[in-house]
Amino acid sequence: MTAIGLIGFERSGKTTLFNALTGAGRATGFTTHVDPHEGVVPAADARLVKLSTLYQPRKTTPAVLNLTDFPGAGFAGALGGRSEPPSTKLLGQLSQLDALIHVVRAFDNDAIPHPAERIDPDGDIETMQLELTFADLALIEKRLQRLAEETKSMKAAERVAADREVDLLRRLQAHLGDGGTLLDAPISEPERADIRHYRFLTERPMLTVFNVDEDAVTDGASERIALSARLEEELRDFDEDEATAYRAELGVGAGAVEMALQETFRLLGLRTFFTVGPDECRAWTVRGGDTAPQAAGKIHTDLERGFIRAEVVRWDDLLVCGAAVGASGAEAEARKRALSRTEGKDYEVQDGDVLHILFNV
Repeated sequence: MTAIGLIGFERSGKTTLFNALTGAGRATGFTTHVDPHEGVVPAADARLVKLSTLYQPRKTTPAVLNLTDFPGAGFAGALGGRSEPPSTKLLGQLSQLDALIHVVRAFDNDAIPHPAERIDPDGDIETMQLELTFADLALIEKRLQRLAEETKSMKAAERVAADREVDLLRRLQAHLGDGGTLLDAPISEPERADIRHYRFLTERPMLTVFNVDEDAVTDGASERIALSARLEEELRDFDEDEATAYRAELGVGAGAVEMALQETFRLLGLRTFFTVGPDECRAWTVRGGDTAPQAAGKIHTDLERGFIRAEVVRWDDLLVCGAAVGASGAEAEARKRALSRTEGKDYEVQDGDVLHILFNV
C-alpha cells in the first residue's frame, strides 16, 4: 500500500489536516505528539461512484493511502538555527515513505503563535527543504567515508565499481549543494536505480499544501495547493447538503482535499484500475508501467502466479454499455461492440481500465 507522510513545523495545522483526511479526531492546538499518528485515507473517485451506481454491489471499496502525521517538534531545530537536527529515527521513518506532503502555515491566528513568531510560508518551505537536504548530504558524506576505507583493501577489479559509486555520490553532493534535490538530479535511469536503496529524502516526491484562513481559500492546483485544514476538518462531520450550503455561505469551492489526493497520485505516477461485479466494485492502484499480471497480484497473489490473460474495457465504455443493456450484460455488450479486448502478460495497465483476470493455479 502506498505510504504518504505529513511533515511541517509545529502549529502548521498538520494534525488538523490529518483529521480532515482520515477522520481520526486526534488532539490539535498546543498538544505536541511524540509518536507519529497513523491512518488510512480513502481516495474519492467519481468513476468508482458511477460504476457502483450501475452495478449496485453489496460493497464499494475505494483505493486507499496510508497516511502518517509526523510530530512537528522533530523539525524544531531548523527554526531555531539547527541547534537540534531531526533524530535518526525520524529520518529513517521518512525514508520509508513513497511521498511527502509538506503542510505550510499561511494562516494568522494570535491565539496559536508560530513557533518562530512570524508567518512566512516561503521561509518555512526553504527551511524544511534545507533540513531534508542536510539529511541527504550527511548520508552521502557517511557513505563516502566508508567507501574511502573499504577501497584500501579492495582488488583492482572491485575498485572499479567503488570508484563509479564515488563519482555518482560526488555529483549528487554537488547538485544538492547548488540547491537542487535528488528528484531533479541530472543522472541516468541506471544511476537512479543504483541510488534507490539509499532512500534519500529529497528523492521523495513532495506536495506543498498551504494551510490558509477559511476566507482565503481559492481554487487551483499544481505542486502547491491552498486549503483550510480547519474548515475541511469541520466539514467532515457535515452531510453533503449541509457542507455544500456552508461552503456557499463562505464562498469556498469544494474539492480541496480531493484535489490534494489527486495531485499526490499524479506525483507518484499512480494509475487506478477497477474490478466490478454484484459483490463488490473496487478501485486499485498500480505504478505507471506496471503490467496486467502485476495488477492481478494487487488483487490476490494467486491471480498473478496463475495469470493467463486479462479482459480490459475502459470504465466509461462499460458505463455506456451498461446503460444500454443493464449491469448484468454490460461486459458482453462491450465485447459485442469491440470495446473490450483481451490482453496478455506484457500489457501495461492504463488509468481507468476495468479488468477481469483469467487465471489458473
